[in-house]
Amino acid sequence: MVVELERILTEKLDFEPQRWSEAEALLRELAVQAVRAPAGAPEPVTGDPADDLILASAIEVGADVLASGDRKHLLPIGERGGVRILTPQGLLSELRGD
Repeated sequence: MVVELERILTEKLDFEPQRWSEAEALLRELAVQAVRAPAGAPEPVTGDPADDLILASAIEVGADVLASGDRKHLLPIGERGGVRILTPQGLLSELRGD
């Protein structure tokens, strides 16, 4: 999953290698636990195998929310396996009680 995040940040958001390294270090520091990918191929749900893996991992660890900006594959699902899929802005708004 870190590989997918790195791909999005570097390819789509033009993060420089140093900036990605700093972001990755911060995420590892904040992480409560490392999450391994589920064994076997995840159920095809989103139309994108990388997103299916992220969603399957979130479901496996019992996450409440998956924050994503992916309007094509993840956000249209809304909820799966007890995991709600929200935009980062939607999650922040919810956390603030807006």
